[in-house]
This record gives sequence, structure tokens and C-alpha cells, in this order.
Amino acid sequence: MTTADDFYGHYSLTGKAGWYERLGPLRQAIIRCDGPAVIQILKARCSIDPEDPGACWLWKGAVRAGYGYIGRKETNRLAHRVVLEAARSFIQEIGGLSVHHKCGIRLCGIPEHLVLATHAENTAEMLGRRAYLQRIADLEGALRVLAPGHLLLAKAPRPLLNDM
Repeated sequence: MTTADDFYGHYSLTGKAGWYERLGPLRQAIIRCDGPAVIQILKARCSIDPEDPGACWLWKGAVRAGYGYIGRKETNRLAHRVVLEAARSFIQEIGGLSVHHKCGIRLCGIPEHLVLATHAENTAEMLGRRAYLQRIADLEGALRVLAPGHLLLAKAPRPLLNDM
């Protein structure tokens, strides 16, 4: 969990006098447990459709495995988890629960699209959405271009998306 104590502990142990003032506004807001400020700072790092107030906030920062993240090394956190923790005012521990994107978009960071779920619930919803079929079809398409005679293509003679 991204708690104020995590950040405070890391920076106070590794920093010298004046360490707090040298932190950026996001880290300071997290340490202060200022949920609304954290959300506003992260919202500013997203692309938002001004015409649609309920549209996803699409993360423009660093991305790993399709998810936005903030920080480096010991303070590296998934951006959507920080958003949900901030929306919950950093008072309820998320622990090992997944933060599920109701919209199905990994880069989305709007608090209204995020809910806590068990890993099984998160996986079941993803499988129900069948989004993985598009990913498989994309990979098969790339393999057909790069290695048309590859053994894996012989095992999958027709694209999976024809079944949808």
C-alpha cells in the first residue's frame, strides 16, 4: 500500500535536513495524506476529453506492462492504485486486493472507474470482456508478418476473433 508512512519513512531515513522541502508536490501531498491534492496532481498528468465529463483520464506519464506508474525504486507505485488510495483518503488499507478498472482501460485513472476487487474477481471480469482475444489476434498478426512459417501459426490456423 502507498501510505504516507511508506514515503515518510523512505525519505526521512535516506534524506538529510530539508528533505521534505526538496520533494515534489505529489510526494508532499501523499505524506500529508491530502487525497484531493494527490488526485488533482495525478489528474493533471492525464489526457482528458473536455467534451465528456465521464471519460477516462488516460495516463500520460511512465508506463510499464500497460499500467501508469509514478516514482522510482523504493517509491515506485502504480498510478491507478495511488488514485484510489487518495480517493479513500489513505485511511483504508488496500493490501493485496486488486484495483479493478471498470472501464477495462489500464491507463485510466479516474476514481469513478476504479474499484477494489479480489484477484479472482478482476480476472473473471477480464475474461468475461474477452479483451485477451484481441491481444492474441494482434500477436498472431505480428507473427504472421515477422515469421510466416512459425510453428505456432500452424497450431492456430484461423484467427480467434472470427469466433466472436
